[in-house]
Amino acid sequence: MAKKADFLVIDGCVQDGRVVVVKGEPYSPPSKEVEEALLAEGRIAPFKDPRAQELLRQQSGVANGDDDSGGE
Repeated sequence: MAKKADFLVIDGCVQDGRVVVVKGEPYSPPSKEVEEALLAEGRIAPFKDPRAQELLRQQSGVANGDDDSGGE
């Protein structure tokens, strides 16, 4: 059973075995040590962190903006 992701990749990407998690995707570190290292590097942030919230807002704005680009 997969555990719930508590973090969001906010810079670059994170490789976990064969899986690559890119900026803007949820991520669950495999250990506390990896979590602490990635937090210290600024690669991941908790979902409630202002940086993660801003990234989520930007992503939803891009998704909404694409709908308006029909052009007649």
